[in-house]
Amino acid sequence: MVVFDLEDGTLPARRAEARAALLPCYARPRDTAGPLRLLRVNHPHTEDGLRDLLAVLECAAPPDGLILPKIEHDEEVRAVANLLAPRHPALELIVLIESPRGVRNAARIAAATRGRPGPQVTCLFLGTADFSASIGSDLGWEALAHARAQVVLAAREAGVDAMDGVWFDPADTTGLADEARRVAAMGFTGKASYDAAQLPLIHAAFAPTDAEADWAGRVLAAAAADPLGTARLDGKLVNESIARRARGVLARRQAATESAGRR
Repeated sequence: MVVFDLEDGTLPARRAEARAALLPCYARPRDTAGPLRLLRVNHPHTEDGLRDLLAVLECAAPPDGLILPKIEHDEEVRAVANLLAPRHPALELIVLIESPRGVRNAARIAAATRGRPGPQVTCLFLGTADFSASIGSDLGWEALAHARAQVVLAAREAGVDAMDGVWFDPADTTGLADEARRVAAMGFTGKASYDAAQLPLIHAAFAPTDAEADWAGRVLAAAAADPLGTARLDGKLVNESIARRARGVLARRQAATESAGRR
């Protein structure tokens, strides 16, 4: 996904200028094999947020989705979905969780549009920088571990993706790779970036390795050979829960291979 940012990435005095410059870009034909083109708007309860949403509403060719910042309540998400539903029912809503209240309400936010027509929440996005500022912590692993866990649990319960925040030091590739691998192991499905040079490292962290794909294939073969669920592989029990994990590994492997082919 590629994102134009009308919120923190745009000076408040130039947001009207930015809207006028950016929104026509979405009318250009998109390569179906290319990335989704998103727009980060301002909070829907602010004047700039309302202007952003009304401008999107008037677009004949809107973005593929919106990133909604600083969301704390499910009602905020539904208000956006209800506004846009008549004209742009297929829009994706990626919801930024950036405060303690947002984390506490993450499960309700993730499920805000479930079962309703119109734009759907497809991803919870933990804004680690704003969240750490709101609680007075650093960006270290221990400080953010609880919030990350809550966002992953809420996203998985609702059946949507979970995206982790940005690694802010482009020169520290070792730190980025380590954090990306750790959040992938937690259950996150993606990580944001401000620097294109980081993307290969992020993609690699979320793509299963050859060894993991080999393990998954052997697990499924062992499970298929013993439908009673008593099979063992390398001395370890293989039951349906292990097979489910293996299917997930192979699905991620296939998605990563297809994505690499498009790039």
